[in-house]
Amino acid sequence: MEQTIRHTTDWSYSTIASWLGVTIACFYYADSQLSIFMQTPIHLALLCLLWFIIKRPNDYVNHAASVYFMLLVWLMQLTTTSLVFIHLVMFTAIFSAHFSAFKMLLCVIAILSAYCITHWQRWEGSIPWATLLVWFFFSLMNWFVSRRIVESLNIHYQSKQNYKELKATQSLVAAMGAEQERLSLSRELHDTLGHKLTALSINLDLAKRQASSETLDAISLCHRLSQDVLDEVREIVSKQRQKHAVLEDSLEQVFAATPQLNCKLSISDELVTLTQQQSICVVRFCQEMISNTLKHTKATEIEFTVQIVQFTESNSNAPWLRVSALHNQKEVKQPKPGNGLKGLGERLEQLSGTFKQSILKDRLISEISFPLTFQEADYE
Repeated sequence: MEQTIRHTTDWSYSTIASWLGVTIACFYYADSQLSIFMQTPIHLALLCLLWFIIKRPNDYVNHAASVYFMLLVWLMQLTTTSLVFIHLVMFTAIFSAHFSAFKMLLCVIAILSAYCITHWQRWEGSIPWATLLVWFFFSLMNWFVSRRIVESLNIHYQSKQNYKELKATQSLVAAMGAEQERLSLSRELHDTLGHKLTALSINLDLAKRQASSETLDAISLCHRLSQDVLDEVREIVSKQRQKHAVLEDSLEQVFAATPQLNCKLSISDELVTLTQQQSICVVRFCQEMISNTLKHTKATEIEFTVQIVQFTESNSNAPWLRVSALHNQKEVKQPKPGNGLKGLGERLEQLSGTFKQSILKDRLISEISFPLTFQEADYE
């Protein structure tokens, strides 16, 4: 297969209209009712095949082309009209992205040759060269134009995907900025108001122990109020320290922009708040894996796992973040890294991280990992 059709343009109406036109022409020029009766199942089979190709353009391409070829040759035995070559034109359009020029040339010559052999005796040596040459060049020109259209639509589709990924990254940057501001406010709240409330509570407790019976109730009430306020401050600080909500929301936006692929996400509960650079690296890794899966495979599902690990061979005691991607198509060899993966590797170098791919049980596992740096301490 030369290319993969990634765009979502619907060709149903134009394809059915073409099929209906050639079917009516074949019925109109039929020699007898028996010929119409024999042609009917072939036309219905062609319709079912075309519908399958429209809905699953990248599946069983060679098998679909072979069945189309055989049905077309069979139909030629039952009709005399050259309008049957409309199917030849449809054939070159449908498989333009998958067949090279040489392969398509062989298919066109084979179909035209089958037509000539079928009707040789009827022509009595007078071959309609003009008709054959017109359909021959028209079919090849249609292959060329259709191929360029598919390439253009694929580029347009990829541009839309890149735009959606860019929007998701921008949302992540904005959300990370807001989160960093919340964390900064939480630290200030804890370090200033929290410490003063703690000191106030300690002093009120001391005053309560030394208070007379007349002032004991009032001081005890103040002590309880100071404790309640301190607990509320700690609760507010704890709520502001969201863990992986921002990262998860950003990844969900990326997944929602790719309806052709069922994306699953598993994030460890131990994951702490990541820095902006770390979060962007994770998002870019997921985007790159989705893009490569759509471009180079027929996978329908991809699963991402985000977890905290401890590398015993690491010189640092800091935990590492590991993000892995696994799709549901069998792989026999590792792909060559393109520009996207090279750019991802450069991001990981800035984080002292690594990227690797491996084949495990006929499945390609892509994985990034980097040490975590903590910018905030746990509040007690």
